[in-house]
Amino acid sequence: MQDACLLILTAIALTAAVYWLRSVLIPFVVALFIVSGITPILDFLQARLNVNRIVAAGVTFALAIGGTFLVGMSIWLSMAQMSEEGKLYRMRVSEIVSNAEDWLHENVAERFEASEVGERSEAAVADLVGEPEATVVPVERQESDELLANAAADLRDQLEAFLRNAVASLSSELFQLGSTSIVILIYVFFLLLGNLSGYGENTLAYQVDRQVRSYLFVKTMISLATGIVFGMALWLFGVPMALTFGLLAFLLNYIPNIGPILASILPLPFILLHPDGSLLWMISAIAVTCSIQVASGNLLEPKLMGNSADLHPVVILLALMFWGTLWGITGMFLATPITAAIKIALDRMDVTRPVARVMAGRLGPSANESIPAS
Repeated sequence: MQDACLLILTAIALTAAVYWLRSVLIPFVVALFIVSGITPILDFLQARLNVNRIVAAGVTFALAIGGTFLVGMSIWLSMAQMSEEGKLYRMRVSEIVSNAEDWLHENVAERFEASEVGERSEAAVADLVGEPEATVVPVERQESDELLANAAADLRDQLEAFLRNAVASLSSELFQLGSTSIVILIYVFFLLLGNLSGYGENTLAYQVDRQVRSYLFVKTMISLATGIVFGMALWLFGVPMALTFGLLAFLLNYIPNIGPILASILPLPFILLHPDGSLLWMISAIAVTCSIQVASGNLLEPKLMGNSADLHPVVILLALMFWGTLWGITGMFLATPITAAIKIALDRMDVTRPVARVMAGRLGPSANESIPAS
């Protein structure tokens, strides 16, 4: 009981420390996972080129900077394309609002006019039979037209504001990601100078590094393929910012379950508001992009990855919410590998081994535990 209380207090203290030190820990932890993933490349360069570790680290760091530059260029080109086509999208919004205004005028205004004619007819009949006329407040055509015009103007302003805010928010998030990546690259360079692969096979660091590296490698290959196919599909359909949405599909695929859904939703406003898009074109674009995410998440990923993280799906969802609360969107990206590393650490101690088994979804007795005879 005392050990359990100490473990609970330790977990609470560590959670508080992780939250308050998030501005320092997030770039460092991201750099650790990046180094774990690219260390085999560093070792290959060091052995293949027969150079020391500093030169191999420099080459790997230069490749990382080149990749970051390409990502930034794709974002810049996408934002430039969006700024050029922004006028067309505003015209599309105005067209949608005008169509809605015409529909309201044809359906709502005519009903008001018909109701007004009926009320006047009832009043005329009441005069003929000598009954007092009912008190009626007629709706004038001019007032109804003004009401519809004001509603249409408000709807147009709201849609345009939503489009501007969405683009501005997306630009801000991508800029923040780019600024954080500079700090991460600095950490990566200095971590590459050390030898992180020289642990014994039975050590905790080696086991964590091996499982995280396997998970990141397979996940990166699947995410890269998904992002390329997703971006190319949007590009073939003529959706603007296809490069950015492909990049976001690649990044969001690291978030289990939730990420692919978000990647499918993000391009929807640009598909539905496309200036030249027909109904068949919209349905086809949405169906194809959603099918790519479904095939990646439900066919390709389970076949290639299996249960590489060794975590129960419910534990993964809880980890997403937990790390998302602590570290925001970055925490959701890192939730699965961090939780897998924690499970490995818990599995090495007798006191916490039952918790690790629950996290893996193994609720029954392990193979080396004897089942008591009945």
